[in-house]
Amino acid sequence: MTVAFDFDGTLVTAGPRQALCLRAVARRYNVHLDPVDVWTAKREGRSNAAILSDMGLGEALAARIAAEWRAIIETPYWLLLDVVFDDVLTVLQSLTARGEDCFLITARQHDRWLRQQVDRLHLSGYFTGIHCVSPQDAVRRKAALLERIRPWAFFGDSEADYQAAQKAGIPFAAVSTGQRSARFLKARGIDRVSETLTGALAAMTIDYGSGPVPGEKD
Repeated sequence: MTVAFDFDGTLVTAGPRQALCLRAVARRYNVHLDPVDVWTAKREGRSNAAILSDMGLGEALAARIAAEWRAIIETPYWLLLDVVFDDVLTVLQSLTARGEDCFLITARQHDRWLRQQVDRLHLSGYFTGIHCVSPQDAVRRKAALLERIRPWAFFGDSEADYQAAQKAGIPFAAVSTGQRSARFLKARGIDRVSETLTGALAAMTIDYGSGPVPGEKD
């Protein structure tokens, strides 16, 4: 069987990198941000430009800071801040041990830097395929890959992941560890929202009977 995962916020942290990078860029313009407040706002659906505008910045300056953030957020320097969530290795090890093919489908600007990061985090060996799509057309491109791969489930952390799964007709479960809060996800009609990847897999297993849940005792 085949299963697919998003990357940022699903398998690895996204908050520290995104919030600290925005703070660093904003400081160039003497704008001071609290990373905790930034990440809280982003998890409720606010964009970088919207967060800056909420602080009273003009539209042009907010857009400039947001654009500079986009230009550097996926560089190797900032990617060093990402770490693998605690239960991810257990989940991936259990799935591959029982013969499942795991695929990574994520939206990034730079395929090469994504693959370097996956290697550095010692995750490459768990994936049959790693697919990087453009953030500008993420839903359509992720859906196309899901339609081609036909996994029994897709796990992600955002409404975009959910929309891609719906478009492809693939069952979806969300984790609230990343880009969106549980409240935000549920408000968008996503029924399966878990605090961990293990919990998300358990929810899908109950509904679709794919087999034992990693870490679950008999």
